[in-house]
Amino acid sequence: MIALSGATLVLDDDLVEGKALLIRDGRIEAIVAATDVPAGAEVHDLTGSTIVPGLIDLHVHGGGGHSFDDPDPAAHQQVLDFHARHGVTTLQASLVSAHPDELDRQLDALALNTNEALYGVHLEGPYLAVSQCGAHDPAALRPPTTDEADRLLARNGLITMVTVAPELPGVPEFTRRLTAAGIVVAAGHSEARAPELAAAVDSGLTHLTHLWSCQSSLVREGPWRVPGLLEESLASTNLIGEIIADGHHLPPTLIEIARRCLGDRLVAVSDATAGAGMPEGYRYRLGIIDCEVAAGVGMVVGANAFGGSTTPLDGMLAHLHRDLGWPLPEAVAATSTRPARVLNLAHRKGRLTPGYDADLAVLAPDLTVQATLRAGHWTHRALL
Repeated sequence: MIALSGATLVLDDDLVEGKALLIRDGRIEAIVAATDVPAGAEVHDLTGSTIVPGLIDLHVHGGGGHSFDDPDPAAHQQVLDFHARHGVTTLQASLVSAHPDELDRQLDALALNTNEALYGVHLEGPYLAVSQCGAHDPAALRPPTTDEADRLLARNGLITMVTVAPELPGVPEFTRRLTAAGIVVAAGHSEARAPELAAAVDSGLTHLTHLWSCQSSLVREGPWRVPGLLEESLASTNLIGEIIADGHHLPPTLIEIARRCLGDRLVAVSDATAGAGMPEGYRYRLGIIDCEVAAGVGMVVGANAFGGSTTPLDGMLAHLHRDLGWPLPEAVAATSTRPARVLNLAHRKGRLTPGYDADLAVLAPDLTVQATLRAGHWTHRALL
């Protein structure tokens, strides 16, 4: 048995002192008074630290100079190790748009990974609008088809999320096929208006990929104001929306608008790239698009556009709490508890509670990660 004692525990909406977290066989066994730790337990005194549920990142392309679109499984492990050092215990590997043969090659490589921290694959494309392609190769974009749905479903659960532009032909049937198999379908990189989004939602779409990034917005048609995907997203009553809370993609005002509109349906994602953790000027690729680390964010080389994020999810948590003043439990919910719900893992991940997986991060007072524990095993130990 492992006993983590002395730390502040983030328990749902509360910050709890004077307790010890008991871990056995990969699960949280109990939370007891610090004076009631059983004899024989392996005790770690974490006085001055804070323990939060392991972070869950729904949108990760890479990190530490490596990318999930690299065909080498060793590169994938480097990405997982990088994010473990930043408190992430579960993530989706996100792939940018690619031509069919290249996409198959990438998926074949990811299928070899046995690390349980890799929950599944998020296809951020290729079913996107050319006019909202962002850092995606426009030549790789295409509408979804029944044949492509069959190819994804034949991957036996490897695909866990797919982003689509709802206005593309074939999206409603494609969405029905995927969601019936348990795959989350998200709207993003899109020119959709209300009718197209509504049709996709009626077919099972439940998620919104990075609000304000590559989303259509309000236009005028004569005297009429016509909402875009952005406004329809913020006005929705059941859709779950992502924000890239790195301090660069969105100013505080927009994050606060999303917070007020979506409430507990708002999640933070890193959208981290191979540039995450790398120095200024470091060059990397998103698919075939050249990007570089510039002023603390990813930028497309030669274009006035973001090329993903260079901030891992613990940096998002810190920005929400330290810079924007969110209560720490709310910032933790956005980076762990709510993402667990998206992945249908809320019954065992995203909370510090008995019976749940022993996935957690130990934070220093400045919110940097001191240690990460997954299923009761240390995946990162800086100071313990």
